[in-house]
Amino acid sequence: MLGIVAAVVLLLAWANGANDVSKGVASLVGGGVAQVRWALWWGTLWTVLGGLAAVILGAALVNTFSKGILTPEIHLSAGFLLAVLSGAVAWVLGATRFGLPVSTTHALLGGLVGAALAAVGPEELLARSILSKAALPLLVSPLIAVLLCGGLLVLANRLVRKVPIRQGDCCSHEAWGEDPFLCSTPLGCHPTPSRVRHLWTALHWMSAAATSFARALNDVPKIASVLIMGLALAPGAAHGLPMAGAAGSIVAVTVTMGLGGLWGGCKVLNVLAHRVAPLDAYTGLVANLCTSSLVLLASPLGLPVSTTHVSTGALMGVRWSTGQQPAIADALKGVLYGWLVTFPVAGAISASAVALSRLT
Repeated sequence: MLGIVAAVVLLLAWANGANDVSKGVASLVGGGVAQVRWALWWGTLWTVLGGLAAVILGAALVNTFSKGILTPEIHLSAGFLLAVLSGAVAWVLGATRFGLPVSTTHALLGGLVGAALAAVGPEELLARSILSKAALPLLVSPLIAVLLCGGLLVLANRLVRKVPIRQGDCCSHEAWGEDPFLCSTPLGCHPTPSRVRHLWTALHWMSAAATSFARALNDVPKIASVLIMGLALAPGAAHGLPMAGAAGSIVAVTVTMGLGGLWGGCKVLNVLAHRVAPLDAYTGLVANLCTSSLVLLASPLGLPVSTTHVSTGALMGVRWSTGQQPAIADALKGVLYGWLVTFPVAGAISASAVALSRLT
């Protein structure tokens, strides 16, 4: 049973990589800075580095998910952990199949709460801790991202005068897609100087790296905490998992997450790059800076923010500050619906798994 728990945790890590690797690099593709293949490789590289950094910096988040939601008196078992995982895995895999960016954090929290309610009732849930450590950060972080990103764009538009924004009919959309810096200066229809072009491109790549690093630093400990709880149930295991076992869990989750991103990250990437907000090299950079700064600030504090919500909130800030909608099928409503149903759907699936286990 513990082997099955470990396998399902790694399946969740794989699904998380497939759904979330795009959150850091979608602006590279949407802004015409990188092709899909290279963007995925870049996001995966920094996802792995962020996950490995969680060995040192992720203890607070591991404690939040492993100790800060359920009372110490609750009896954990492999069956209970499988029920928790069933809701998160089923929802994230299904959403990824249809290209819907969803929050693994919401799904995992929903599965944990749903399974606990079905197994022992609300008295074994630390309601105040859930509200302060999980629910509020998850609800507030996308709103902060919208305001921060929109405000930064308004401020930057006033202060920066040499950013590459396409003007009028200076060049075709095809040429703009190949080189977003071609004929893209607000001073007129003249090519941006090469030094500015190269600097801006480098900043955009590094902002994508920072976002991918921050996402993994925040997501890996949440998923690894379930594996750590499972390993602690092994016969003969000491009270609490030794540091080496916790580090091994984080590394295993990190590697699997990276493989999932490379294998299945294209569908969600295309949605975020083209169907939420119109992006260029300038607005994409600002969106990445907003996302990475918020997630990096939350991770050492043990606050499980959703990178999905923060990154999409930043894209909404771009959309509302520029007043423009994507040129192709608008996916914003579908993304918002996904936000609303993730927690209850994952919780219902996990609760159903608990009920089913009692019948068999």
